[in-house]
Amino acid sequence: MNILLTLNRNYLSVALVMLFSLIANNKDVDLRIYVLSKDLREEDFLPFKSPKVLFFLIKPSLNLDDAMTTKRYPEEMYYRLFAFSLLPDSVDKILYLDPDIIVNGSLRELYDTPLGSTYTAGCSHVKEMLTKINSLRLNTESATAYLNTGVLLMNLALIRKDFTKEMIERTIAENRSRLLLPDQDIMVILFKERITVLDSLKYNLSDRILTLARLSGIKGLTLDYVKNNTVIIHYCGRNKPWREGYHGNLGRFYFHYRDKLAESIGSDGFV
Repeated sequence: MNILLTLNRNYLSVALVMLFSLIANNKDVDLRIYVLSKDLREEDFLPFKSPKVLFFLIKPSLNLDDAMTTKRYPEEMYYRLFAFSLLPDSVDKILYLDPDIIVNGSLRELYDTPLGSTYTAGCSHVKEMLTKINSLRLNTESATAYLNTGVLLMNLALIRKDFTKEMIERTIAENRSRLLLPDQDIMVILFKERITVLDSLKYNLSDRILTLARLSGIKGLTLDYVKNNTVIIHYCGRNKPWREGYHGNLGRFYFHYRDKLAESIGSDGFV
């Protein structure tokens, strides 16, 4: 199973908790984890390496001088868009995961999702009306799904066939002035309607999405339900359990794996 991470050192401690949860819940598969970063080192991931968990660190060389970046939206957020050109051609499919995620179960079913003629699969966190507004803003088809890019199953073979690195760089530069959530906007502009939409309650559950689902009348969404049914918990936005002022119910999953990681660091290895 191919996994993609894109981050800088500022998010390393959070990413290590995510990796611990990923490995703990996917012991039955071989993991090839590709890390796109300019300032991380292979030694940063040494405790996780094993015959079943391999890491490949790649330092991107891209023309992003005209890209919109801020402290909240660093350059690294764009790297996932270039995975098709930065990774070996032998990697034809990969699952991208944000570092602010807890993997709460097996990823096998998600990874085996048929992509067909779509470029990527992911979850949308917006309703129909906002989807239409985003389509108008970005000049795409009204039915184009607006994905949360924290979890993406990427069809690299097809993306390589239809795009080049220069095309992506040019799209980022040309649309700089109208980007609100830069990487998500760019993905909608590039991939348009060729996106497979997945279940957010299963593969990209945030505190906000959980609250909205409960308010919409979906019953039974207890934390026990999340524990037993949700595969990926995503602490997207500013509301994160490792920051002061966090308010939400899903933080307990992060704290669970954070504490387990701390215990493992003091042992002979990770389990």
